[in-house]
Amino acid sequence: MTVYVETNFLLALVKDSDWLQQSAEEALDEYDVETSAFSYLELLLARERYEFDYVPLVANLLELVPVRDEEERQIVLKAVNYYDEGMTAFDAFHAATAETRTLNVLSSEKDYEDIEVERVPLEPADE
Repeated sequence: MTVYVETNFLLALVKDSDWLQQSAEEALDEYDVETSAFSYLELLLARERYEFDYVPLVANLLELVPVRDEEERQIVLKAVNYYDEGMTAFDAFHAATAETRTLNVLSSEKDYEDIEVERVPLEPADE
């Protein structure tokens, strides 16, 4: 049986000590698991509370806890790299989504100009 897991499952696997760790590890043996990019976004946000090397961690974790399809996997991997390069977690996921789907992004956020995503300015032309 395939079950959807959320962020507390991921945190239980990656933290050094977690009260749900044993249950999560047992669930990996018992079920096929999958999650979404949202769980990985939340994991990046939680990273500020828990110290872990998130770039290799997410790449390895995607093997254990995959997302639904290859497109979503690419979004997660690209977002983690953008986050590592200094974007906020949310902007990193927006940029990765736009890039993976080969879309331009309509935004006032200037960080998009430094990456492989074409930014269409949202701000008025006179600014």
